[in-house]
Amino acid sequence: MIAPADGHGPTPSYLCPLAARAADGRDVLLDRGLDRRPDVDGPVRRSAVLVLVAGHELDGAALALEERGHGLRSQPGQFSLPGGGVEPADADLAATAVREAREETGLDPAAVRVLGPFAPIAMPWRSQQVTPVLAWAPRVPELGPTATGEVERVVWAPLVGPGSLTDPAHHARGLYGGREVGPVFDLPGDAFVWGFTAMILEQVLTGLGLPPVAADAPVRGIPAERRR
Repeated sequence: MIAPADGHGPTPSYLCPLAARAADGRDVLLDRGLDRRPDVDGPVRRSAVLVLVAGHELDGAALALEERGHGLRSQPGQFSLPGGGVEPADADLAATAVREAREETGLDPAAVRVLGPFAPIAMPWRSQQVTPVLAWAPRVPELGPTATGEVERVVWAPLVGPGSLTDPAHHARGLYGGREVGPVFDLPGDAFVWGFTAMILEQVLTGLGLPPVAADAPVRGIPAERRR
């Protein structure tokens, strides 16, 4: 295999199956068809999130998550993937995801290789589409909150091993308002991931051939401080 011109070397083998899906640009990472609500009036808002995986080997690889700023009006303190809305100057949705990650966490675009976007995901009750964009970094970049106040901290979640996204000890099925709301990742360092972000993470794990949150995992209510 010839190494790409960005100098990062070949895309690691553990990531190649998911990268091939992203390169297609039409692959559905998360299908929320069963959760679809009536259309909302108004133009569709487009946004993108960066699914950034770092590491040459599966053992030691990690995925970037950010804790949203505690002073934000929308979902303060919740964990999400870097991302945001499309701006006119963005060349495409991949550019949106990388730009937002740079603005929120200080990511150097040269430190990552964009592997491609998945199909847009329609958001229930909203006139919005979110496109996950897969990217890879050969080593964990130095990321942290910027001066915008949008991010409280950046957490790197290991893919495998103790305390990782695949550690059953940190898995649950979420319960909110008496209704199951999908997978929950209760990671070390008080990194509680649920909702839309957790659904994407579960599909990323499946795409990598890793075990998702089991259907019979313990059911856990969403902590009040993570519901906002």
